[in-house]
Amino acid sequence: MNFFHQGGVMMWPLALVSVTVLAIVIDRMLLFSSVRFPGKNFARILSDALASNNMEPLVSSMRDIPVLKDFVLALEAPDAEHRERILEIRAEDVVRTLEKHLSLMAVLARLAPLLGLLGTILGMIATFAHIADSSSGINMTLLASGIWQALLTTAAGLSIAIPSLLALHWFRQRVSDIADALNATANAALSIQRIRKP
Repeated sequence: MNFFHQGGVMMWPLALVSVTVLAIVIDRMLLFSSVRFPGKNFARILSDALASNNMEPLVSSMRDIPVLKDFVLALEAPDAEHRERILEIRAEDVVRTLEKHLSLMAVLARLAPLLGLLGTILGMIATFAHIADSSSGINMTLLASGIWQALLTTAAGLSIAIPSLLALHWFRQRVSDIADALNATANAALSIQRIRKP
């Protein structure tokens, strides 16, 4: 807590950024932990579905995942004229749900080091202004103390940004993997539908 106060006024917006990013990470981790899709056997299940012209084993692996509910309903719906577009829309809805707050997280991850740098600059300005007003000339102890306190905000900003960017990369990779699997599933369903069509 002492470091927080010594870092100056810019530690407050950094703290707000940190809390917001943490809330997003927890929210997305809870969501992604419930999406056990695609599983490690996805490629085999998909190829088996295509080989047997039967989507049921693949669809059953998705039924208990809340975020995929509408997509599964579209898969299980009777063959419809616009089924391809419906599946596309449902897949887009899933991706939108998974990506919720990730844009804000990206902005905050990039903002944190800039806020830290601003805090350091403000701290250095204050330090040198104090030295300039001092009648005793340059005091190296005072200068060193002012510089390390000013650098605290840069360290805080980087400490927020680095794990945030790593988490963001992981989330986006998961979204990409799930989107690819949904597209592959939709294409398989449409292929089987065309085969079964008289």
